Amino acid sequence: MLFKRSLILLLSLFFFGVNHSYSQCEKLKKKKIYQLLGAAEYDNSKSTEIKTYDNTYVEEYQINLFKGVVYKLIFDVSAMPEGVIIRLVDLGKKRGAGKYEEVFNSETATKTKEGNFEVTLEFPQRKMLVHYDVVNNTNPGCVSFVLGYYLKNRIK
Repeated sequence: MLFKRSLILLLSLFFFGVNHSYSQCEKLKKKKIYQLLGAAEYDNSKSTEIKTYDNTYVEEYQINLFKGVVYKLIFDVSAMPEGVIIRLVDLGKKRGAGKYEEVFNSETATKTKEGNFEVTLEFPQRKMLVHYDVVNNTNPGCVSFVLGYYLKNRIK
């Protein structure tokens, strides 16, 4: 009987520890997304967990856009640790490997008064690459990305 209680206690502590360690990066709530976007219409969002590793590593994902649309991209960096560089790269169509245009770099950009990075793209190419460079031994954290667009009659 004592063995069963000990086993149940150990398993519950294990599951609590697993749940606690992965709660570092939570999805943004709808209210927060709409506050970030302002007059822009919501398209997509993604939260990326930043983990601690001994070596430098890269987290990246691609976003597909429509031509002829004005986009608003917001990086919520309130939970982002030091040592993370955000880059936004225009993959374009005919540039070839290694000839991509960097549209945004958090090292040279200034934050908004709310403490986020905001990028407005007027009529971008069809594919963009969001790239997070994470320096070795960076503290764990989170970066949230929100994508919005403006309708033609609502551009401000």
